[in-house]
Amino acid sequence: MSYINIILFEKKLSRFVNLTVRKAVLYIIIAFFVLLIPLTLFLIMTNTQNVVAKNRVRTLTKENQALKNEITIVKSQIDTLNQQLRQLAELDAQIRIAANLELLPRDLRTLGYGGSRENEVAASVDNMIERARLQEKSFKELKKYLDQQQALLQHTPSIWPVSGYLSSSFGYRKSPITGKNEFHNGIDIVAPAGTPIRASAAGRIRFAGFKAGWGRYVEIDHGYGFITCYAHCQSIKVSTGQKVSRGEIIATVGRTGSATGNHLHYGVKVSGAWVNPLNYILSDFASR
Repeated sequence: MSYINIILFEKKLSRFVNLTVRKAVLYIIIAFFVLLIPLTLFLIMTNTQNVVAKNRVRTLTKENQALKNEITIVKSQIDTLNQQLRQLAELDAQIRIAANLELLPRDLRTLGYGGSRENEVAASVDNMIERARLQEKSFKELKKYLDQQQALLQHTPSIWPVSGYLSSSFGYRKSPITGKNEFHNGIDIVAPAGTPIRASAAGRIRFAGFKAGWGRYVEIDHGYGFITCYAHCQSIKVSTGQKVSRGEIIATVGRTGSATGNHLHYGVKVSGAWVNPLNYILSDFASR
């Protein structure tokens, strides 16, 4: 059996020490250390990975809990938004009923009401977005309708054109000029000369000038089929084509044309037919 001599120097004793070791034993020792190193490294890496994995699990657990908390908050917000959408739908329906407009279909009015489970959150949000879009479209339609109604009101004759005394009504009467029974297509309002005459609604001056029998005469086209006329004026304050607003001074009371005294002849025409102006006066602006 072969041996290997190993000479070691002992510093403290200042001498050499001779060791004799069998080759087989030496090889076993070397093999042990050769195997021990990677095993140690493996154990270190495994332990490190376990620590990293545990830390990752802790992190994911915290993130998962945070996500659960956020989902709970989102579900609460969705419930709140659903409630607000319900209230908007009810308001929309009330306005449409008051305006005599057709209601939205029920399936559209109730779209987006369901779902509080986690797997329904995304679908519920999508439904609410669609419902909000439909609600916005509905409110735009309502606004357009209300704007049209407001414009109609602004252009509908509704006030006394002058403050004075009603001396002659609409309909057949005995003419103060000819003495014959004639149709009176307006009303006469007696007032002092120079009293301001105001437009009874917004519109555009259709005619402003002298007209046979009517003297100084103003005619306003209000749109929507409404036309008003103001006759026997002393002076005219507007010109043809000019836009005027309700209550704006357009002339003054006089007795031009075929008139027996200072007064305003006021007429209202709807869709080409003369109508009683008193049906289109809402305020108590003049004496009767």
